[in-house]
Amino acid sequence: MYEEYWGFSEKPFENTPDPKFLYCSAQHEEALMRMLYASREQKGAVLLTGEVGSGKTLLSRVLIGKLNEESSKYSVSLVVNPAIPSLDLLKEIVYQLGCDVSKDDSKLDVLHKLNDVLYRNLVEDRHSIIIIDEAQAINDETTFEEMRLILNFHSNERFPLTLLLLGQPELKEKIKNIRQLEQRFSLRYHLQNLNFEETTGYIKHRCRVAQREGDVFTDTSCRLIYEFTDGIPRKINNICDLSLLIGFGKKADAVDESITQAVIEDMRQQS
Repeated sequence: MYEEYWGFSEKPFENTPDPKFLYCSAQHEEALMRMLYASREQKGAVLLTGEVGSGKTLLSRVLIGKLNEESSKYSVSLVVNPAIPSLDLLKEIVYQLGCDVSKDDSKLDVLHKLNDVLYRNLVEDRHSIIIIDEAQAINDETTFEEMRLILNFHSNERFPLTLLLLGQPELKEKIKNIRQLEQRFSLRYHLQNLNFEETTGYIKHRCRVAQREGDVFTDTSCRLIYEFTDGIPRKINNICDLSLLIGFGKKADAVDESITQAVIEDMRQQS
């Protein structure tokens, strides 16, 4: 709606995990590096946590994209809704790794199929990657126990799979209560909120990716956005998107302090 007015090729602040919009702050780059290292070096388990909207899902898509560039080396399973019975979760993992499953399969059947597909990938020199997003939504301790058992699959030389759990901070506490699983995580990282400089860089980066020449948001506007959002990318996207819409309606030359302040006040009234 406002793209042409502001000179964008597309909307720059959509809350979709589009890898090309990844803003590589130092911490996002560190998190991605750790996940890539664990995948390429065939580590057993990785834990990535962060607040709602901090960029965990986007990082997982960037990771998958980079692994797909080496597609012959990896077989990737991505679970985005893990709040399901543990058997269904196992079936989803096995299915995404390329093995057919049936609704009538028992747990033993599924574990046999998982063993078969992991062994097949091992023989074909492909490493199996299991990514579970929103893992804090898992409330059944049995599911975490299944993950521990999955990590028991190994050959004499190396792990045949890498398990990456992504979730909100409470995920750390859930795992801490299961000592045998907690000990399996060789790499961990927690995403902090962006600081002011990173927030400003994030806004400018997304505008550049959408092919805008020159700044749209003034420095004072960026400061207000940072203070209101606490540097959480999803919140930044929401306020920037609405600010661009309001600025378009007012035929403004830039998104300045007055526009951003009006959007903030509106958001506060709606919350």
